[in-house]
Amino acid sequence: MSIDISALKVLFKKIFPPTKSIYTVDTNGDGKADSLLIKALNVIMPMEIPKEIELGGFNTKDFNVNTFQLSDYGKLYLDDTPINVSKKDFEIAKLKDHFTFYIRKEKFTIDDLLRGKLAGKIIALGDTINIVIKIDEDSLDKFSEGQHKFKFTSEIIPTLEFNFELGKENLNQSFDTVNN
Repeated sequence: MSIDISALKVLFKKIFPPTKSIYTVDTNGDGKADSLLIKALNVIMPMEIPKEIELGGFNTKDFNVNTFQLSDYGKLYLDDTPINVSKKDFEIAKLKDHFTFYIRKEKFTIDDLLRGKLAGKIIALGDTINIVIKIDEDSLDKFSEGQHKFKFTSEIIPTLEFNFELGKENLNQSFDTVNN
């Protein structure tokens, strides 16, 4: 069955503006990028974060980070190159420390999300959710100046894809200057 997701593509472009949604950032102040920042802009309406988050076959109530396999939910691509994320390649405790979320400059971790600490937080119209992912230098090098594309394919939801562009204003920025 074919589903027309053209409206979803337009919405994704609003949520992830091509030149303002992806940054490589310095989070430790040494002047060198060490993380990827993904900015999602709330353009829909004010929303309250529920205690439990459900999306497709994913639910934070039943989620166990120790058994999580991204490949069970779908596949990630950067510029049509697969991004393989296997839990056997990572120590779970370290992996959890590599992801942080910011809502109005307030920092949250994966554990905070799973424990419902974000429950009741309001994301106002125009607010940005910032997701910071600490990644190694080789992976950061893939985020070069120019046009790029993220894609997530899954049997649970239609393929999600958005294009973005990196320029000097997106590369090797201080986290504090772009965390708004």
